[in-house]
Amino acid sequence: MSQAPYGPGPAAPSAWPPQGPPPSSGGPSRLPTIIAIVIALIAVAVAIAAWFRPAPKAETPATKTYSEQEIADAKKAVCDAFEQVSKTVNTAGGKSGGNPTDSFIVAVNTRMALATSSSFMTAQLAANPATPDDLAHAVRNLADRYQEIAMNQLADATTSDLEPLATAADAQTADIEKACG
Repeated sequence: MSQAPYGPGPAAPSAWPPQGPPPSSGGPSRLPTIIAIVIALIAVAVAIAAWFRPAPKAETPATKTYSEQEIADAKKAVCDAFEQVSKTVNTAGGKSGGNPTDSFIVAVNTRMALATSSSFMTAQLAANPATPDDLAHAVRNLADRYQEIAMNQLADATTSDLEPLATAADAQTADIEKACG
């Protein structure tokens, strides 16, 4: 004889909730995945296009044009500065010393006059950008020669080393006098 087991028996399948996909659906929707891939492809295409796009050309600043009055004022200021520099250098270089101490003081003053005059002329050019090109070029060259002479004097250069620099400075002085005349 067979006897029924004690306790619950095998469970019968329940009817709710239904197991598996609903009969009318083809599975989970793939639409969000497709949209994400399309957006990613568009972003990559835009990035590649931006990478190969030529860089914008830098705008060249327009050259400032100056009125005749501005040019005349700048020329006067630079020519006045040159006159002051000429007096300073000539005064410092025109002194002489009777003893070694005085000679040393004259040499130091001359070097200081050259270096200060060079800086002063350069500052005047910077403050007066409307200075005519020929005058500005000659003043810059003279300022450079003054610096070279001062540096060579500080290095105890010989007179033969200083002569070509002094000749070049004299030529620039003549050019400035002509432009200021």
